[in-house]
Amino acid sequence: MGGVHAGHVGFYLKTSRKVRLIGGKVRRTRKVWKKYAWGLVAALLLLSLGLAVLDAYRASPTKIAVIHIRGEINDFGYADLARDALGDPTVKAVILDVDSSGGSVQACFETERALRMLNENKPVIVAMGEYATSGAYLVSTASDYIFARSATITGGLGVMAIWVSYENWLEKEGIRYYRWVTGPMKDLGAWYRSPTPEENEYLQELVENLLDEVVKRIKRNRPQLENVIDSLTDGSTLYGVDALALKLVDEIGSFDDAVKKAEELTGLCKGKYRLVSFN
Repeated sequence: MGGVHAGHVGFYLKTSRKVRLIGGKVRRTRKVWKKYAWGLVAALLLLSLGLAVLDAYRASPTKIAVIHIRGEINDFGYADLARDALGDPTVKAVILDVDSSGGSVQACFETERALRMLNENKPVIVAMGEYATSGAYLVSTASDYIFARSATITGGLGVMAIWVSYENWLEKEGIRYYRWVTGPMKDLGAWYRSPTPEENEYLQELVENLLDEVVKRIKRNRPQLENVIDSLTDGSTLYGVDALALKLVDEIGSFDDAVKKAEELTGLCKGKYRLVSFN
């Protein structure tokens, strides 16, 4: 009995010690889990707060719109976007993110006109990228403020018309053509012949008249160029720093600077509006 008793007691002593050790681990584990639990609760609260802020941001009806003008301006898509921004009461300002070398005359004229109408009602700020030349500079002038990078290539003001003729090749190949037209200008620009002296004169007058319209629109949008712009219509380009000196742009800066200027002109601050793309 003694051996059994000792063994029995010994068993329980081991178990009892084991229980105490396990109990210690349980107490320590509970403390650790309490710390993790509180940390998890704090993380969930922060996540909930962040989601609430994000939801509030997304739900905010106030917007600063961004229109990205990329590549050639050869249709009325950008003009339509400007009209959309004008008609949207939640849009308080528009940033033009411009990286373009221009485009067709009529598309640039229509885009400038739509942006000018927009600018008469809402702030428009321009952020020039690598290029903003010719027609792209024209549309940029329909704004309150123009930012350019120091090495932005801008200017390049002018109008050109191109007529590609295969007349010499046709003659070399012995190919003859016949034409029937209702007037001498009906096939103006035809690939199978060269322009006549009268057509040369007509086309030169046409591009000069179009350039006069470009200059007229730029002067209307930026009166400070009244005495400068006529000397810049030879098609030459300028870097941003040179354009600043001639007042073609207002400041050397980036897209972020344009956002800050939009905030300044609207009185909005971050968290009170959404920056949305209109493309």
